[in-house]
Amino acid sequence: MTPPAIRVQNLRKSFAGRPAVHDLSFEVRQGEIFGLLGHNGAGKSTTFGMLLGMVAPDGGDAFIGSHSVRTERGAALAKVGAIFETPCFYDYLSGWDNLAFLVSLSGAKPADSRLREVAANAGLQDRIHDKVRTYSHGMRQRLGLAQALLPGQEVLLLDEPTDGLDPQGIQEMRATIRDLRDRKGMTVLLSSHLLAEVEQLCDRVAILHQGRLLFCGEWRRSTSRWRITGEPDGAVRSRLEQSGLVPVGDAWEAPEDFHPGETVAALVAAGIRVTSVQSVTRTLEDFYLETIRS
Repeated sequence: MTPPAIRVQNLRKSFAGRPAVHDLSFEVRQGEIFGLLGHNGAGKSTTFGMLLGMVAPDGGDAFIGSHSVRTERGAALAKVGAIFETPCFYDYLSGWDNLAFLVSLSGAKPADSRLREVAANAGLQDRIHDKVRTYSHGMRQRLGLAQALLPGQEVLLLDEPTDGLDPQGIQEMRATIRDLRDRKGMTVLLSSHLLAEVEQLCDRVAILHQGRLLFCGEWRRSTSRWRITGEPDGAVRSRLEQSGLVPVGDAWEAPEDFHPGETVAALVAAGIRVTSVQSVTRTLEDFYLETIRS
């Protein structure tokens, strides 16, 4: 069995006696895009900080591949790139020169081929030689992504990668992240407030609320919902409840093995006139709000 790319194991962190992350555990599979969701103050940034070795946990550990971030930070982060908080660059230098400077800080000589590769992967190949002062916010975010790609990474940690972008910039960043997974086989852990964007990228998510893990898994496959109406209405409700469906607003929540055809046939056999049967699409936003309110 392939080991996880990222494993978070019983992480705990408090600040001034106030718990920020409570006994957090989850895994990110190799080659997947995994979403870490939560309101401001839920513990997402603290979790990212602990994964990057920038915040010391009070307990537990995090692993990148087989390496512990606590005891083998260098080895754990050797193939990790990250956007964490707002990327900062020298405005008077070009994007290219900023990247070359960052490489030189490690004592290595920046290879032109590598700089061209990360610029292209981040969608900056046409503007990489322009001064950063001329970059839009979206282009600065792209330069931040190019910076994250420099280490020859296998894992990307992206904290709010679409923060402040316009709709076109969000769409382009989403396409870039998906392309890095599909073409490069990269593993991506991202956090975002834009649930509609996460919905298009992630089948698996972890939901944090007040530092606690409320859900981790494939949110799309947890349940299905149906809007079923008929006459008399009371008889419809009674029969559906007997079949194990649960009313949620004007719809019914059904288990994964629910067969609408069999249910409709049973209603008709009971003398009920079925007037409509409609599958209801539940968005990630719906699922997220229901999870934190439950």
